[in-house]
Parts: sequence; C-alpha cells; structure tokens
Amino acid sequence: MAERTEIEKETRMLIALDILYKPFSSLGAKGKRKAEKHAKSIVSFLKEGEEKGERIFARVEKRDEEKARDLREGIDAFKEEYPQYGKLLEKCIKEKRMSHNKYIIYGLSEGFKLGEEDYVKVMMGLGFERREANSVYPHILAISDRLGKAVEQAERIMLIPQKKQKEK
Repeated sequence: MAERTEIEKETRMLIALDILYKPFSSLGAKGKRKAEKHAKSIVSFLKEGEEKGERIFARVEKRDEEKARDLREGIDAFKEEYPQYGKLLEKCIKEKRMSHNKYIIYGLSEGFKLGEEDYVKVMMGLGFERREANSVYPHILAISDRLGKAVEQAERIMLIPQKKQKEK
C-alpha cells in the first residue's frame, strides 16, 4: 500500500469531519427549534393559569438587560444625528460590491473509502477518548447516512475564510 501524503491525510480528515459534524449540527438545530416550541407552550400554559404541580417549577420573568444596538438601529440613530451623512451612508450600503471568495473543493476518488481510523482520529480530535470514538462513530455514521450526509465520494465544497483587507 502506498504511503499517504500529507495532503491526502488532511483531506481524509476533512471528509470524515464533514460526515461526522453535519448530523450533530442538524440535530442541534432541531433540538433548538423543539426547545423553543416547548418554551412557548409552557408560557401559554402559565398564561392560562394551568396548575404546575409540585414536581416542577416554571415562571416567566422580565429582565432589563443592556444590549448592543443591531446594525439597523445604529444606522437609524446615525441618520437622525447626522442627516446629511446618513443619506450618504444609506447610498453606500445599497451599492453592490463584487465579492471574491475562495473555495476548497475536495472529496475521495471513486473506489476509495475512509477507514475506521480516519473517523476515530477525527473524533479523538473533538475530545473523545479512543474507546468512546470506536463505540460511537458507527452510530453517528448511521444517522449521517439517514440524513443523506454520509456519501464519502461526494464532491464537497467549503468556503475558505478570508482576512478582510483594508481598502487603500
């Protein structure tokens, strides 16, 4: 068997990571949506005066907290204080600009597969111990497969984050 190059090792790790993290991300987003739904339901029950029982507690509290303005609020405040510059600012915001992005396109060539060790290394890099990674990764792959994310030979694309350059 030919020795793997460094770029092959890195690409295999990226493919395994892509296959493993997507189900977590998907499940996390699903969990957040469900948690928000349950919280709204509890608030409704509290408003209706539903009896809570003695095993749980639930209440709604209003809290005043300082929070930074969002972008639109900041722009509106600026326009109010400096109307002549506010118009220029709005014009600048509305102008479109060409965005130049770099992407890495990667994948496994036809006929090749990732090995167990590729997945285990990625999971160990995420904080799992070897024993845990060995026992958990097959289940994560099964979920990933059900979600349609586990195709090893798929062409993958990832935006390469660019450092913002100051215009001169």
